[in-house]
Amino acid sequence: MLPQQLTAASFAGYPPQARSVALAQLPLLQQLPLVLVPILLRELIAYDWKLPAERRQLDKQFTYLQGLSAAERDAALESFRGLPLKTQLAEMDWVGNPSQFMEQLTAFLWSTHQMDRFREIADAYTSAVNKSVPDQAPESPRLGIVVIGAGVVRFDQPLFRKLRPAGVYFDSVVADEGFSTLLSEASRRAAAPFPAAPTQQSIAAQQREVRSALNLKSSPVSTFDHWYIDGATPLPNPNLTQVSYAGLEQPRARLLARIQQAINSGGMGPEELRSLLARMKPEDIGLGTPGVEEILNHFKLSLMTEGSGTQIFATTFVQWASRECVRRAQPQTLLVRYAPRQQAETMNAMLSGAPPTGTDPEGSLIDADLGAYYTWLNMRRLTGADQLGFLAWFEEHSQAIAIGPGLPGGTTSDSRMHMDQILALLG
Repeated sequence: MLPQQLTAASFAGYPPQARSVALAQLPLLQQLPLVLVPILLRELIAYDWKLPAERRQLDKQFTYLQGLSAAERDAALESFRGLPLKTQLAEMDWVGNPSQFMEQLTAFLWSTHQMDRFREIADAYTSAVNKSVPDQAPESPRLGIVVIGAGVVRFDQPLFRKLRPAGVYFDSVVADEGFSTLLSEASRRAAAPFPAAPTQQSIAAQQREVRSALNLKSSPVSTFDHWYIDGATPLPNPNLTQVSYAGLEQPRARLLARIQQAINSGGMGPEELRSLLARMKPEDIGLGTPGVEEILNHFKLSLMTEGSGTQIFATTFVQWASRECVRRAQPQTLLVRYAPRQQAETMNAMLSGAPPTGTDPEGSLIDADLGAYYTWLNMRRLTGADQLGFLAWFEEHSQAIAIGPGLPGGTTSDSRMHMDQILALLG
């Protein structure tokens, strides 16, 4: 089937919101090159449980394409049309299963030495979209906080070496109530009302009138703007979207059992196992809460089925969850707390789901130190990076690094500082 043959019935199997968007964009989809439509549909088919920022990224593409005249659109997408494709790709069910189409397309592009060309075309398309519909600046400066080293009594190696050139290193931090102070600040930011941008004032006023008339209260969690990711058991906070390694103990066990069963069957290789994981639903591993939780449950499922080692190692889970949160949610506030990972054992033992024989706090600290650096790099890719505030702290110890506007990079402070004082430096 070709895009011009698409009809409303083609999307009958899509979830409600995805189907609604597809029908609204049907005339546009019918005019696009075959190679581009499944790329859009792979994102669209999961629209109902995508995070708001992810929906905005897809909406941006439709806005860009709709804003072009027919001639402009043909010219902008000519490179996509020029890619030679084998007939079997067009004959696939790329509407009902766009992910499978993308897998086959990727294999075909590699086999025909067209992958580099495709990447160039895709990068040019993405640049055009972003230029035409730029991301909006956050309502307030973003804040990233990474806490590392839980359970480590003493560590004599230097920390934050990759972060120090960008900020101020503190070596006399008062550790008392340090984490509770950081959690309180993240919670405060989540609960604080931010002023609407000038171009959105009328919309915000209308929304306030509607909420007032219906006696509704704003739900900070539903916006997915403020996150708390923990490698152990988190401290409850209703203002923050929470994801934790310990909180997913039962789903992780169920997933490992499914993986172990598939491996023991003897007829499933790596590709088949990957396909099995891609088809899984939250309820398959005990994540079945509807409503807003459904979106979060799909996010949690993806952390465990798309990440490597996230089912086994707490540090890997936190690092991957932080990366995916920044990429997919584009948070205004991100609080990340690492916890000791289990000691490495044989792969069979780790996949069995058996209780670990011990933990490795020092090795986990090394992992988390690098993870803090990656989180800072990823947050700098978001809009408003010039106003980003970032803090990393060796939990229950005196070492921390603060990066933000006005803080001189590559400097050290030996002043006795409480956590709230360091936060004040970040604004």
